[in-house]
Amino acid sequence: MQTFKKVYQEYYSLHPDASTLPKNRLYYLHRQWFFPNHIDVMLDSVRDFKERFYPSADLEVAMYAALLHDAGLVYQRQDASPLGHEEQSCLYATKILADHGFDKSFIDHVCTAIIATDPANAAPTDEAVLVRNADAYSHLSSMHFFAKAFFADNIQDYIEWFDKKVHTSLDKLTIPELIEEKRPLIAEYDKLLALYRKHAS
Repeated sequence: MQTFKKVYQEYYSLHPDASTLPKNRLYYLHRQWFFPNHIDVMLDSVRDFKERFYPSADLEVAMYAALLHDAGLVYQRQDASPLGHEEQSCLYATKILADHGFDKSFIDHVCTAIIATDPANAAPTDEAVLVRNADAYSHLSSMHFFAKAFFADNIQDYIEWFDKKVHTSLDKLTIPELIEEKRPLIAEYDKLLALYRKHAS
């Protein structure tokens, strides 16, 4: 547990402080917002989902993968696009976990779970399933999506992004109970978006 706290703090420090960023669309990555509203929510979900659905999963692997799965959004980031950040997150996870004495097998399992947070990839292990579902569930359960309206360049771009993101997040869920829980929420979002478009046109 002490090692996890150290890794958490090191990774937390990798994210910029809010006071150092302009309020643009990458502002959400500042540590004061990103951790309590995405990472910490996700860590809670990993613990919950392991207990409810995958009791034999390795909690330590899943917790490190959940913590570090978005590191590529800030670690050696080259451009504004988030595409491919999962692979970059794995590079950071490999570095920081090796620095803390974890062996290659453990790191490989963490990276497998991180890569599974890309909707295009499979989740081949129980830990990968936990992390993939916790990521999507966090998006659909926290204020993170709504805050992106504040971070967006304009409301129309945000609405189009929101429409796509809520559906891809639902599609990323693979645990049936979670899909059924969130499906009514997406239906309400669809009504909200349809009403907006009706009166915007």
